[in-house]
Amino acid sequence: MLNALNQLPELIAFVESVECNTFSAAARSLDTTPSAISKRVAKLEDRLGVRLLQRTTRSLSLTVEGAAYYERVSRLLRELDDANDLIISRGKPRGKLTVSTSLDFGQWLLVQSIPEFLTQYPEIQIDLRLSDRVIDLVTEGIDVAIRLGTLDDSRLMVRPLGQTQFVLCAAPSYLKMHGIPATPNDLIHHNCLQYIFQGRPEPWMFWVDQEWQMVSVKGSFYSDNGGALKNAAMAGLGITRLLGFQVKKEVDQGQLILLFSNQLSPGLAVHALFTHQRNLSPRVRVFLEFLNHHCKQFLREMEMDLGKSDMKKMEPIRNRPPSDKCSRDMDEKF
Repeated sequence: MLNALNQLPELIAFVESVECNTFSAAARSLDTTPSAISKRVAKLEDRLGVRLLQRTTRSLSLTVEGAAYYERVSRLLRELDDANDLIISRGKPRGKLTVSTSLDFGQWLLVQSIPEFLTQYPEIQIDLRLSDRVIDLVTEGIDVAIRLGTLDDSRLMVRPLGQTQFVLCAAPSYLKMHGIPATPNDLIHHNCLQYIFQGRPEPWMFWVDQEWQMVSVKGSFYSDNGGALKNAAMAGLGITRLLGFQVKKEVDQGQLILLFSNQLSPGLAVHALFTHQRNLSPRVRVFLEFLNHHCKQFLREMEMDLGKSDMKKMEPIRNRPPSDKCSRDMDEKF
């Protein structure tokens, strides 16, 4: 135990260097000099007999051994911080909370909700990371991640937060020019703007004749970003499938029209993920409670609002016949 305590400055220097990506940034964070940080990391490597970091003039990268060591040490240091906070605050939520979620969900829900949370808990500071890539909570020091869709990391604790819903939509200008599809199968004659997930377009499923059926749509534009697909649809490029919260404002304002609302497959489940249940820090515990209430309420209200969407907006374009301009060969299936 004494040896471990003697190593503490070296361990902190190592973890901070990884998370800041340079010795200079780590030195600023720890209020010391880059040479001091470099010496501490070198001393740790000498003690272990392995190289933990590859150095270049501009950045640092973990070796295989360094990545394994960082995962364990960063978790231990976080648990030490949590233990200190628990005693110092006597159970009162305080300290830095690092949260990760997708760009769209973060902007739609968290950015709007965080001011209320911080008003309730003024001694908590939130570091919000918005990214559509999959985040490793352990290696990247994330306290809570909010993920949509299927989960495959069995190491993590999971708390369900609700269900999103898919919506199919297009701009009035597109529907006026190309007509409103009467059935989901008519989509093969339209320009369909598809979301790319892990390099492949997501399939479009519809409830037809008492069963789920995939419609093999095709189009001229694909993206792995919901905002890009929404903007393309609003520009009149075609029909797209997104999540309800991504387009609620535009639907309410009549900039996008919903199609086949009662025939779309269910949306994506929303979960909060965290690394451990035992000795959960007060700041993580109250944030999970906050999410449990606000996410579920937000998603319920979203479903109700979209269900009340004024379909009279479609009347001026309902009787316009489809155009042949968007007819295309649909041999390719996804």
